[in-house]
Amino acid sequence: MSEHVNTASFIGVDLAWSEKNPSGLAHVVLEGPGAKLLATDRVVSDEQILSWIEVRSAETTWIGIDAPIIAPNPAKTCRPADKIVSSLFGCYHAGVYPGNRERCARPIRLCERLASRGYAPDPFSASRSGQRQLEIFPHLAQIALFGRKKIIKYKKGGVEQKRSGLKLFQQAIGTLTRKDPPLRAAREFRNLVSQNPDNLAGRKLKDLEDQLDALLCAYMTLYFWRWGEARCAIYGDLEGGYIIGPK
Repeated sequence: MSEHVNTASFIGVDLAWSEKNPSGLAHVVLEGPGAKLLATDRVVSDEQILSWIEVRSAETTWIGIDAPIIAPNPAKTCRPADKIVSSLFGCYHAGVYPGNRERCARPIRLCERLASRGYAPDPFSASRSGQRQLEIFPHLAQIALFGRKKIIKYKKGGVEQKRSGLKLFQQAIGTLTRKDPPLRAAREFRNLVSQNPDNLAGRKLKDLEDQLDALLCAYMTLYFWRWGEARCAIYGDLEGGYIIGPK
């Protein structure tokens, strides 16, 4: 991975498996020796996701999606990649929700629409330029990048449990300013990690959760772009589906 890229965008998509629910989005760009968060959002439809990506695309645009974008296996079955990740990381509470072509109809459809726009779902190419879409699993990033023995739990339970978990998640996200490549503590980043979950409930609390998840997806995509398989692992393959996480 030695190509020089002048302009690059990294977009994280915390994709809801149903188009009835909002999805989180985050946009990170290269800036100097590191990167900068420019925007986060939360939208509902595939069309809104595609439009959001289109207006932020650059010479090189890599999209990290937290959902099974390749899942050709039949209903009521599990992808080999899911089994591998669950067996390796289940002890960290980072098991994978099984994906198949019935359950993952929306991620597969979005993958196909992005592919038709030139975003290849291929993590094995050595090129760092061009358009790419990748399946990212943020739970693996929590374990490896944040040095945790278990994932941070903020998605289930009562309001207080979610608030407490999101505070821990914000603190962990804040350490991305010290990773390689570093994420600058610019205004959008500061606003996201400084929101007090104690002041939020309902949809606003979910807004914060989805945007933090999307930011971690965007950063992991940048991290994979920077380091490739030197510091990341690809579990699975292009035919049956894969999951990317840092080693």
